[in-house]
Amino acid sequence: MKKVLLLFGKSNWHNSAPFRNENVQLSYECFYRLCHEENIQLYRASLEWYDYKNHIFNQAWTFDIATSHWERAYDIKPDLIYDKTKASMESYYKKELIAKNYPFINNLSFTNILDDKLVTSLLFSKWSKKSWLVNNEKKLRRILPKIKSHNLVVKPISESGGKNVQFLNKDNVIEKAILDKDCLVQEFIDSSSGVPGIKTSNSMHDLRLVFVNEKLIYSYIREPEVGSFLANLAQGGSLHIIPRGKIPTSLKPIIRYANDVFETFTDKIYCIDFMFDENERPWIVELNSMPGLYFTSQEKPYMLEMYKEIIALFKKKLGL
Repeated sequence: MKKVLLLFGKSNWHNSAPFRNENVQLSYECFYRLCHEENIQLYRASLEWYDYKNHIFNQAWTFDIATSHWERAYDIKPDLIYDKTKASMESYYKKELIAKNYPFINNLSFTNILDDKLVTSLLFSKWSKKSWLVNNEKKLRRILPKIKSHNLVVKPISESGGKNVQFLNKDNVIEKAILDKDCLVQEFIDSSSGVPGIKTSNSMHDLRLVFVNEKLIYSYIREPEVGSFLANLAQGGSLHIIPRGKIPTSLKPIIRYANDVFETFTDKIYCIDFMFDENERPWIVELNSMPGLYFTSQEKPYMLEMYKEIIALFKKKLGL
């Protein structure tokens, strides 16, 4: 049986199981069972558990199909690694070392490109709000006259999940902006008019498309909590599944362009987040190389399709 290891960042080895949320755990157990049916044994490990001298994972979690229990495993040498780590210079460096001995999905170069919001805004400049790189007040003051909107967004270059994103305006940005490292400053997109052809509430929201290679697996609208601009589920947002047939036609040229740009990466899993302004023009908010394996109740109809597409990538990479 082939071994695939799901690689994460920090994790607590002393817990009785790798998950605190029962719904998340159930999603993963379903994924593990499907992999087992295809002669693939999944493991889950932290970057911190890798032995860089002996090129082995000293410890990992796995799910015992026979007993339906999570078990500890030791001295794992995977045949393939599925990267689920968060963006950071430390994790990039560690993954490069591990990749000398083990193949990765996604390709690490692909992950690095998608993690960098400045790079993706340049790659997709036709559909991205211009980004200014700022790390001090002097630079911020210099670019403010170039920003047309009164409201603006200050966000980290590589963090995900809406972490450390600041929504400010020209009246308070100098006073309130946190610029302790390189950040991107962009015009604010008013997405309250909604996604064309799809009825939603009158709140800010975005549309996420999830792909495995060139195939669109599913899509959903994310809406923030009342009083918030952050639609990320990690920030309290909610989601509504959108059938593939209702995807706005204005996104088709962007999808074709993405397929062309990323053609060199033959095995990839990623998503694109869009907002539509008051004129129904689509704008790319960001790309993400690591869509979640946890599915909410609304996403369940698409869960099996997503899992099976990922497993097909595993099998291709493993020669099964």
